[in-house]
Amino acid sequence: MNQYYQQSIGMLLCLVISSCFGTQPVNAEDTHNLQQEFQQIHRLQAQLPFSQQFQLRNVQVGTEGLILSINGNPQISTTRVANPDRVILDLQSTEVPAWLHNSTVPINRYGIRQIRVAQFQKSPAIARLVLDLSNPNPVGWQSSFDGGRGILLLRPVGTQTSPVPVATLPVSNNPVNQPSSNQPPTIDGLSFNGYGQLVIQASRTITYRSSNSPETNTYSFTIPATRISSQLRRPILGANSPIEQIRLNQVGDTVVVSVKTITGWQIREAPRTNAQQVALQLFSISQNTSVLPTNPRSPTAQIYGNNNGRGLIVIDPGHGGPDVGATRNGVYEKDIVLAISKQLGRILQQIGYSVVYTRTEDLDLDLEPRVQIAENAKADVFVSVHVNSLDASSSQVNGVETYYAPGASLGKNLADLVHDQIIANTGANDRGVRSARFYVIRNTSMPAILVETGYITNPSEASRLLSGSYQERLAESIARGVDSFLKSYRR
Repeated sequence: MNQYYQQSIGMLLCLVISSCFGTQPVNAEDTHNLQQEFQQIHRLQAQLPFSQQFQLRNVQVGTEGLILSINGNPQISTTRVANPDRVILDLQSTEVPAWLHNSTVPINRYGIRQIRVAQFQKSPAIARLVLDLSNPNPVGWQSSFDGGRGILLLRPVGTQTSPVPVATLPVSNNPVNQPSSNQPPTIDGLSFNGYGQLVIQASRTITYRSSNSPETNTYSFTIPATRISSQLRRPILGANSPIEQIRLNQVGDTVVVSVKTITGWQIREAPRTNAQQVALQLFSISQNTSVLPTNPRSPTAQIYGNNNGRGLIVIDPGHGGPDVGATRNGVYEKDIVLAISKQLGRILQQIGYSVVYTRTEDLDLDLEPRVQIAENAKADVFVSVHVNSLDASSSQVNGVETYYAPGASLGKNLADLVHDQIIANTGANDRGVRSARFYVIRNTSMPAILVETGYITNPSEASRLLSGSYQERLAESIARGVDSFLKSYRR
């Protein structure tokens, strides 16, 4: 607000208040003066700058940078935070729709692993974007707003020695290279994500109707006002895939997607967190009844080792089945982590601990059953084993990251001990102990960690991860860290 206007309105309000609540009676002349004063107030208020409320509609990654779909150019403040490395962007006077709140957008470009989006504050509205960095050297950004398309482009301008505040950079009028909003959205591809889900990906927001036919094991989606992309991406269905067939048909201006599963498998829709995606969770009917036994400590729970009370560790090899995880040159994360996990279980048993695996074969397993296995087993420690990846432009990135749930002090102690052992015994690049809201470590009640044992997209590290001797060194290191933690925790 202009200082002159503030002072003028303040003076007028003081005059009005003193006239209304003074000790002298108000006569007709005073009333006329008050009316003039109120009119002056309204004239001054009409000249005050309008405080616009913006709407953040979507966050995407493009060939030129980060694309924010928004109906204005808000003021942006930035903060750089270390351990883990991240940049926080606060968009002032900006609202986030419910479907976008608390969502995560994978990026894997420009030194950014992912972006977390949330409504940080409601009144006044602040939209918060947290850029989780994969590169310790921050990138400078230049903002460019295209009001005609409602797009704010954050374009990387090169590696800097210190972060450049986005809000202070000049705004240019260069058009953003985006498809015209007059064109219908396209179905760009189907792929498996890191949660064992088949994801239908569109270029823009889509609506749909779904139907299920148990007789034919077919789940169908009718997506109106949409086209099939000429560069449609499809997943490769292996011999053991629970999906028998995926069909896409263009019927007029409508796309019909049909997914047929094999006998014994079903599909349910996952909660929608992105208006451009539909996620389908695959699950085995028979598996759901056998994976969660009433008493996981019974022989059917397959507890390995002598149950002598020293401690029980649940080992969770990530991914499995159609969810192959990170890939490179036909090598799958699910296979690497299963091999490491079996080595880890064997070594822990040799030390004297009991072990339960969430999977010992190439099986698809949702996240919730993994958590329930640990909870029902009353495990002392939960260890989830994974392999990391980035896009081809970041193939130089390598190293080990160990995660614990936010606020979990025992989880952090466990992560620190395991991580230190891995770095000391393998010589891997140290990418730090970090806090993250991964489902399996956030929803387990016992101390829990998730170990990213390396980057399959780094050629040298991928070669090591495929080595049986290196897998054993990783397993030995994790086991030593777990042993150290349980010995100190139980004193």
